[in-house]
Amino acid sequence: MSHGPLPSDPRKKWGWMLVLGIILILGGIGALVHPFAASLTVLTISAIAFVAAGALQLWIAFNAQASTGARLAEAILGLLVLAFGVFLLANPERGLVSLTWLIALFFLALGVVRIAIGFTLRQRSGWIWLVFAGLVSVVLGVLIMATLPDSAMGLLGFFLGIDLLSSGIGATLIALHMRTH
Repeated sequence: MSHGPLPSDPRKKWGWMLVLGIILILGGIGALVHPFAASLTVLTISAIAFVAAGALQLWIAFNAQASTGARLAEAILGLLVLAFGVFLLANPERGLVSLTWLIALFFLALGVVRIAIGFTLRQRSGWIWLVFAGLVSVVLGVLIMATLPDSAMGLLGFFLGIDLLSSGIGATLIALHMRTH
């Protein structure tokens, strides 16, 4: 009698982890070769996401079947998110500084989460690579904060490249380990 789905065999999924590792490594190399372009790319993608999210939030506010207060709160949130996206697009240099602060906080949070997950997976071999990638993210977050605002133009892309590269190496090593065990 079966009690749910059988656990999947990690050896069958190692190829996908390897593909992830390779994509992350290539993205990291690209960002390291062109850090300013990587910074502007992150800025543009983020700005477009904020504009789209703000517009959607406004649409929800005006189409929701909610109280006037709830709809007003939704509309204010939508306007704030939309305004931030427009600000990023209209003021790329100042936007890079603002976005770099957000990315620094993201790297810190990402690093802490990776470290925590790594330590919960101690019974599996290769867990240390996840902890290592987490430590790299934490260090990058701290370094970004320590060098702002002067470094925002290229540092974000450079650190993004380092983070992608370390994550890609970690994913690749995990994939190779999954293949053999």
